[in-house]
Amino acid sequence: TMTGATVTWASSDATIATVSSAGLVTSKGNGTATITATSGSVSKTATVTVSQVASSVTLSPTSLSFASFGDTATITATVKDANDSTIASPTVTWSSSDTGPATVSSAGLVTSKGNGTATITATSGSATKTASVTVTQAAVSITLSADSLDVLVSDTVTITATVKDANDSTIASPTITWTTSSSSLATVSSAGLVTGVAAGSVQIAATHAGFSDTTTVTALVGKSGIISSNETWSTFIKLTDDFKVSDGVTLTIDAGTVIKVTEGADIQVLVEGTLLSQGTSGSQIIFRGASGSTEKGTWEGIKFRNT
Repeated sequence: TMTGATVTWASSDATIATVSSAGLVTSKGNGTATITATSGSVSKTATVTVSQVASSVTLSPTSLSFASFGDTATITATVKDANDSTIASPTVTWSSSDTGPATVSSAGLVTSKGNGTATITATSGSATKTASVTVTQAAVSITLSADSLDVLVSDTVTITATVKDANDSTIASPTITWTTSSSSLATVSSAGLVTGVAAGSVQIAATHAGFSDTTTVTALVGKSGIISSNETWSTFIKLTDDFKVSDGVTLTIDAGTVIKVTEGADIQVLVEGTLLSQGTSGSQIIFRGASGSTEKGTWEGIKFRNT
């Protein structure tokens, strides 16, 4: 041992480690460096290895809220060592506590899948951090199953409402408010069940979260069989089966009356008495198929006998 010998210190890579004149080595970056001590013509080396170890993980953002299925957002993880230095390109493992509401990719991309909550966990080494995810679908549209439909008086028909979010995913079991423009013609239940009350046309509306759609419902009086006394038809009529006006009986059809017949049902109208049609050029009497068609061949027509 030489007392008071002069020693010169050097590092092969100062970006990884530096060394002071007193031999104090300071880590600067990940990698390896060689520290050389020289005194006179004699030298010796030491190897320094720097490999940061994760001590903490922080996430941004720490919470996410989604209003539609299929929405995405990226959570960023920052990993630091014990001296609060950021680790570049750290290995981070991502997981979701419940993949029903949300999944997460290996890059921290979160995708909403279903209503509910999930916890996203980022792990680097022994350090972990979590972020919360909440998925609650919000409606942007409501569509009814038909633009228009018919219902016989005292009969029922169901209208279905479909509510969707911004990504066109259907919202399950939405709360729908149903209304009718005239309960004296047709009523509607909380489940969209429409009941014909009296002949006429009404608007049935479905509303959810400020969005609404309407269906035109026509309530018709059903007619079939044989009439043996004078009768007058008005507003909306539907022939549900063969129909006959008996001899000596008058059937009067008021101006503006719409008479519908189911296409392809081979329904016939036989008049042995009198058919008095009171339509005008401005208020016609219309025979049409139940679907709305006025084309020939949609029903068997009117046959006259003994008139």
